[in-house]
Amino acid sequence: MKIYQKEKIKDLQRKKSIRREIKIMKRINHPNIVKLYDVIETDTQVVLVMEMIDGGSTHGYLKSKPNRRMEESNAKRIIG
Repeated sequence: MKIYQKEKIKDLQRKKSIRREIKIMKRINHPNIVKLYDVIETDTQVVLVMEMIDGGSTHGYLKSKPNRRMEESNAKRIIG
C-alpha cells in the first residue's frame, strides 16, 4: 500500500500529481508495472492498494544511486 497523508498534500500541484498517478495506474495493464487494485480515501489519508512486489520500490532504488539514475543494463532487465 502507498499512503498519502492529506495534511502533507495541501499544495494544489501535489494533489493534481496524485490524482494523475491514480488515473494512469487505473488504466495501465502491463506485467512489469505494479497493479492498482483500489483507492481508499479517509478524512486523513489517501491509500493506494497495489500489487505486492518484493524488493522495494523503484523510487527507493533510485534514491540509493548516484544522480538517482539507473544503469542501462538494470533498466533493460527490469523493463524487459
